[in-house]
Amino acid sequence: MKKVLLIFLLVFLIPLSACGGVKYEFRDGVIYEDEKEATGTFEFKIGKYRTKGKFVDGLPDGVIEEYYENGSIMMKKFFSNGKHLKDEIYYRNGQLMSTYLKDKRMDIFYDDGQLVMSFNLQTGKSSSYHENGNPLFVIAGTKSTLYNENNEILFEVENGELIDTGTILKELEDGTFEILKDNKIIAKVDAKGETITYLYSTGEKLMTSSSVSGDTEIFFKNGDTFFKGDSENGKWFYKNGKIFYEFYKSKWRFFDTEGNQILSNFDEITDIKKID
Repeated sequence: MKKVLLIFLLVFLIPLSACGGVKYEFRDGVIYEDEKEATGTFEFKIGKYRTKGKFVDGLPDGVIEEYYENGSIMMKKFFSNGKHLKDEIYYRNGQLMSTYLKDKRMDIFYDDGQLVMSFNLQTGKSSSYHENGNPLFVIAGTKSTLYNENNEILFEVENGELIDTGTILKELEDGTFEILKDNKIIAKVDAKGETITYLYSTGEKLMTSSSVSGDTEIFFKNGDTFFKGDSENGKWFYKNGKIFYEFYKSKWRFFDTEGNQILSNFDEITDIKKID
């Protein structure tokens, strides 16, 4: 009788052991199930955020959705047989933060729907925008143009050379300078000629640029920083002063309105579960 009971227990426990031993791993962009390329719908975490999506033969296929802690959509990543097609990033309130069409275009918005920046990845043209929607700073090939909020050109540079836009340089008694256009002050220059400050049409500081450090800072009309950086790296900010978007060493990072980084890659995948 004991021998029969032992055989019965072994027959019952072996399948349970086999079912409980499935191992899921994510390596080099591929999900593995017991060392084989996995197919199915999986749930996992990227950093601290719950993520869900379909994989076929180990590769993402369809929409991969990443969620905020409250369950609202943070990001949608679109794939076809492992090929990355586009991204959509959302604020907690459901407003679109960014759209990215691979190798073609990226648009970035504030949580009130205002367009902040746009990048044409095919032509290399990039634009940032004033709070009223007019262009602020446009880079198109070798030409860079700064506008005030009324769409008036403050300066234009092409191939490193300043284009004549009808401005006049006026030296003041204290050794500093003013730049005038149509008898209006559009910029001020320090006595050493190292730092230039461009102005809004109503006199507020719009942008400062240093020829020594190469640093540039752009301001909202209320004086808060909109952008700070140089020719290679930069940070953009929300109107509340918290960092919004960062470009550093050819990599970009987004942050929500509370200052938390929105993770957009699969480098930190944990807690993989197959749900379908």
